[in-house]
Order: sequence, then structure tokens, then C-alpha cells
Amino acid sequence: MNESKAVDTTSGVTNSVGPYTIYSAGGLFTQHELGTNVLIKEAVWRLSNGKFQLILPQFRELLELDKPDVEAYIRNTDLLEVVRADILLARFDGLELDSGTVVEFGMAKSLGKPTVILRCDFRGLSGTEWTDPYNLMVKNWPRTVEIHLHSFMVWAGLLTEERPALGDNEPFQATMKAELGMVKKSVDELAKQVIAGIEAVIKMESPYPPEYQEVVYEAVRFSPGSSFDQLLTASELDEIIQRLRKNGTL
Repeated sequence: MNESKAVDTTSGVTNSVGPYTIYSAGGLFTQHELGTNVLIKEAVWRLSNGKFQLILPQFRELLELDKPDVEAYIRNTDLLEVVRADILLARFDGLELDSGTVVEFGMAKSLGKPTVILRCDFRGLSGTEWTDPYNLMVKNWPRTVEIHLHSFMVWAGLLTEERPALGDNEPFQATMKAELGMVKKSVDELAKQVIAGIEAVIKMESPYPPEYQEVVYEAVRFSPGSSFDQLLTASELDEIIQRLRKNGTL
């Protein structure tokens, strides 16, 4: 169970112990990204009955833009949330992956943290003969589930369902109402697959032997530099380790 693998996310969602915190690593630079992040957070929370709670860094960062050391502070607080989280959700969309997301993914993998990769972009690597959707350096990591969702085909399926209810001359308002309904249905479908991926990755064991599982967390206090060890204190790290161990996500 220690190898990265794709998972069939069409099966039903199970419910067990929780809640789990999931750090959502991905773009937050456009209206589309900011809004969709919130929609996914709500749908995952609702459809998991509160079992899985996404942490969005965008809200905290919007309140930190006036800090004098804003770049180091935002970087450190984002990495701290990665350390704290039970699970990482890495949004790997785009022809080039968001560099900050890749750094957060690397941090999670250095800790052996359960990780779900979500890609809703059906395009492949640009300017290459590779058919993979993203660089091979982020593939095949342990304790990782990959979910690739062909958004265009999901929308085509939803349109096929809605089309019989819409005539060729439906009023603008009726068409718009159907389109908004498709948005909700598409996000819910995405959330169901994310939930199934999280359920699968929780069952995977840490790639580290038991004697190293706490050591890698202790070491990460010092590896980022820029006073990260002062932000992540030894006492808080001990609390994080105990909570993750209790949840089975250490």
C-alpha cells in the first residue's frame, strides 16, 4: 500500500472516524481559482457529513498582505498548515503546475503525509511528446492517490441530462438556471471523487519505519529556515504528532 496509485473513485463514499483536516494546495490567483476553491471546500464538507474539512490558505493570506516580512511570513504559515494537516490535497491543473503547490507537495511527501493529487485539466504536457498530464518528478510518490477528472466530459454528460428539459427557444433565465445547476452538479461530482480518494489514501501506511515517523517531523522544524522553528514550536509539534498518530495519518 506504499506505492502511489490511481484509484477508482466511482464507488460510494464510506464514513468512519473523523474529522480530518485537509490542506488544499493550489492556485489562488484568479477569480476562477478563488471561487472554485470555496465551492469544493463546501461540497467536500457537505458530502462527507463534516468528516473532511478543507483548509484554504487564501482567507488567511488576504489578512496578511500588510506585514513587513509578508513573503517569508506567508511561506512559513502555509508550510505550517501543511505540517498540521492530516492530508494534503494538491491541485495539479495547468500546462505548468503552480510552483508554490509543488513546494507544498514536496513538503508533504518529505513527511510521508497522505496526499491526494487532483487534476481537472485534460491537457497534456505542452511542447513535448509525453502523454502524461504533468512532470514525471511529481509522480509515483508513496502514500499518494491520483485523481484525474476530465472536466469537459463531465460537463458534456451533465448537458446531455439537462438538454431534454430545455427547448431550443427557452428563455434566457431558464438556460441560466440550468447552467447554474450544472455548476453545482459538476462540483459535487468532483467532491465525491476527492472524498473517495481521501478515504483510500487514509488506509495507506507511512513510507517510513515507525522509528523515523516522528523524526522527520522534528527535522522539518529546521529545514525551511527563515525562523520557521520559532513559528512551529517544539510543544506545538508534539501536539501535532500526537493528533496525527491518533488519526492514523502520521
